[in-house]
Amino acid sequence: MELAGEYTSALTTFAGLGAALILERSGARRVRLGWTNTTSPRLKLTAEGEDDATIAAMIQQHAKDRAMHASWLHADLEGDPWAGANAVFSPRIKSAAAKSGKGAPTPSSAEIAARWQTLQKARYEGIDQELASPGHDADLELIGALGEPAYWRIASNGPRPDEGASRWEMKTRNRGEDFVGNRLRGLARIVAKREPATVLGGLTGRTLVDEAYAKNRSDESRTATGLTVPRFTDSALAWCGLWGIASFPVIHRFDRPSVTAGAFPVGRFMPAKLVLPVLTGAYSLGRWRAMLLSEQLARCAEAGVGEETTARAWLVSHGAEALIAFQVNVSDNPNAPERYLGEGTAMPLR
Repeated sequence: MELAGEYTSALTTFAGLGAALILERSGARRVRLGWTNTTSPRLKLTAEGEDDATIAAMIQQHAKDRAMHASWLHADLEGDPWAGANAVFSPRIKSAAAKSGKGAPTPSSAEIAARWQTLQKARYEGIDQELASPGHDADLELIGALGEPAYWRIASNGPRPDEGASRWEMKTRNRGEDFVGNRLRGLARIVAKREPATVLGGLTGRTLVDEAYAKNRSDESRTATGLTVPRFTDSALAWCGLWGIASFPVIHRFDRPSVTAGAFPVGRFMPAKLVLPVLTGAYSLGRWRAMLLSEQLARCAEAGVGEETTARAWLVSHGAEALIAFQVNVSDNPNAPERYLGEGTAMPLR
């Protein structure tokens, strides 16, 4: 299967990584992903014994299973101050230090601590449930890579729970919405209702159906959730793209914002750019992840490919033809700043 989009779109690479994860954890053998060595490169996804139709059917079934009410996507926080309005596994939600409602008193330190404990208990119970469910490895990988509200981050100007979240979870927080409850959950339902043939059309670019924003202008669509500029995006492609976040783990730090793979400068709360490799050929998901987490990619991303000859040679020897840098754009909305990735700029390695 050749996925829709070009290497200058971060969504394409994220969708390839997400689809590869879904296939592998669904039991497909020898899943491989890589860019074609052609004038107009396409991202090609293959699995032993599977054709495009069966790959699309596996992705549709994956969404169907997650659309079921028992899925972790549907677990909500019921206590104050969330009152069922935030998902358990969203990494950016209302702070436990928030008032329970308009006119409510400011919670005490003991109340805040108890709320965080409630959140942690709900997370642990949900993770235990996933651990006990065969075939849910992909879910655990995504939950881990999304990060979590950083209850441990207290700065001089107050709590900073968003500093424990993945930088690639870019759902806007206007009106108290969150990533799992207000984006993943809806996409699961949408993709689950499609026929596999329609999923296939969206993944390959033969069709583009953005069900959630069908009555809006293209620039009003947030289906891509920051992986492209706001524009109509096929729901199946976006579903795979958001599962691609699982390949960008978060490392928590006590005294600073958490580190997200692919975000540079390393550890900055609002990164300047995402850097992705362009692997030409057919590579395992493990190879892609090793490249994304490599010191060599980080060195080239920070210092520039021209300054890091040894790191550049290592990347080339492991299949990379180039690195692509995507600027992280941030809107000027002070209440709900919107982050999204711009068009990628290639940095050839040869």
